[in-house]
Amino acid sequence: MTEYKGRWDAIRGPLVMLSILIALIIIIYLIVPHGFWTYFFIAILLLFVPLLYSGLILKITINEKKIVVVRPFTRVTIKFEDVALCAVHCVDEGRSLIYAFVKARYRKGYTVKGIKPKLPFDEVVRMTSKDEDINLDINFSRAKRIPVSFVECGEELKNRFMMEVGKYHVRIMCEDE
Repeated sequence: MTEYKGRWDAIRGPLVMLSILIALIIIIYLIVPHGFWTYFFIAILLLFVPLLYSGLILKITINEKKIVVVRPFTRVTIKFEDVALCAVHCVDEGRSLIYAFVKARYRKGYTVKGIKPKLPFDEVVRMTSKDEDINLDINFSRAKRIPVSFVECGEELKNRFMMEVGKYHVRIMCEDE
């Protein structure tokens, strides 16, 4: 199991902002007289906590079967055999985000979360493996996100993830023949 630690410069910014936000909430709660506006501003400030929390990546571990994204209080596990489609969003040089569309149980079989029409998992893998034009309605907000640029050696992690997912896609294609 290979472990990629979170880059300090990627952790530092959200951590400082989260600390400032919590301190501001505590100051407002303790100093300002309690009333509607106090709780209103506290609620507005609390809306930013999930955004800051999503940027805190402590480490990402990867092995032959799965990838695990570890945040301070949660961990997200993505099995390579469940990934039907990957998309890499390159923001800048060396900064990228992987969107992994995983299979989900749907009535009688498995379909892919975030892709319409509701096609079977194996069919989506076959469609994406071909060099043809893919005619699917893709909802990126339903995909699992892997922020590879928030860890050290992010390019290596991105390449390894794509290689491991490709191995499972080859297995699915060989089973069909």
